[in-house]
Amino acid sequence: MQQDAITEAARLLAAARCGGRSLTALPAHAMPTTFAEAAAIQQATLRLLGEEVAAYKVAGITPDTAMWGAILRSRAKPSPSAFSAAMVPMLGVEPEVAFRLEVDIGPAHRTLSLAEFDRLTSILPTIEIVDTRFARYEDVPLLHRAADFMSNGGLVVGETWTSTPPEHLAALAVTVEIGGVVVAHATGGHANGDPRLPALAFLRAPGRPDVIARGTIITAGSYAGLLRAAPGDSVVVRFGEHDPISLTFTTEPQP
Repeated sequence: MQQDAITEAARLLAAARCGGRSLTALPAHAMPTTFAEAAAIQQATLRLLGEEVAAYKVAGITPDTAMWGAILRSRAKPSPSAFSAAMVPMLGVEPEVAFRLEVDIGPAHRTLSLAEFDRLTSILPTIEIVDTRFARYEDVPLLHRAADFMSNGGLVVGETWTSTPPEHLAALAVTVEIGGVVVAHATGGHANGDPRLPALAFLRAPGRPDVIARGTIITAGSYAGLLRAAPGDSVVVRFGEHDPISLTFTTEPQP
């Protein structure tokens, strides 16, 4: 893909994110055909937005299949938190376990073992907000979603878990309440079994950013699939016996 096509795709996605019209699709000449091209569009979009990266959402359990989406610092908030429903109109939510880097990650860390990963990270709960810059999420090709920060709209982050053995995460129980109603309850519901696997694959991926700063959060996939809220709803997630985390989709206008 030529640089002008990458820039054009990024311009359209940035404009849609900043309140412009939703996209039906990217122009034919600016459609990514590989994840590397989608990642380049992400980087160009970040530059246009003037944003920093607070976190990454990741998928794939081997370095060569790893995919990731940047989560903007302005969209990463502590629990409890509030997001304007108008800002993230898809109102998708996913209960996820994430990992905070306790060291800067550089090129040499592409050979990390799982045991080393555990020593270099802390565990914390999150609610990912799923949103799209396209008119219909269901119709968006995977690589278009990838270019669109993997359809991320925001992230709500809870307090670090200091007493949870990492190997117990595969059997973690989760309950999700939306608008006062329990809509999901599962035990060991992560699609990859262990959420550490996609996080580790991302850090080992040859194409990931060369340096990832200490404090960056890596959120690693839902324990209950994609759920939907409505404007005005509060979302409460409980992982096992840990304190709940929550967010509210306010009906106030988008700032």
